[in-house]
Amino acid sequence: MSKIQQYYKPFEDWKWRDYSGETSVDIKDFILEYKDRHFFIGTDSQNYSKKRETVFTTALIAYEMGHGGCVILHKDKVPQIDHLRQRLLIEVMRSVETAWFLDKCIPSKQIIGIHIDVNQSLQFKSGKYKDELVGFVIGQGFKALIKPDAWASSKVADSRC
Repeated sequence: MSKIQQYYKPFEDWKWRDYSGETSVDIKDFILEYKDRHFFIGTDSQNYSKKRETVFTTALIAYEMGHGGCVILHKDKVPQIDHLRQRLLIEVMRSVETAWFLDKCIPSKQIIGIHIDVNQSLQFKSGKYKDELVGFVIGQGFKALIKPDAWASSKVADSRC
């Protein structure tokens, strides 16, 4: 198993669940059901030192202005990743991969926004990676949002991490 495979399972193997985590959800069915909504994607991660693992949670939200949103989640545990830059890059890659899949399934006029769990200020550790991460998302053709506007990652995904 290569180092990247150790940290990153193929998208086709991801298991999606509802927000409670109790019910399996087929991502294609979810997208088709809400295909006329805007979609926001965010991934967060947490290190659990006692278990020496990192948990990644990706949230896919189908949002309709004035009516709220519906959420599905993918959660994954990998060997602990101590380097913040590597963890943030994997978070963004997971969100982008979800966006690539989503982009094939919905009309081109629909909004796909990727919320990045990074601060804009350099006084926070993640702040020094902001330009790199935002540039990557924009380079893939998606809208990028960072804290405090990155609620899909910093609120939804974080709450289930």
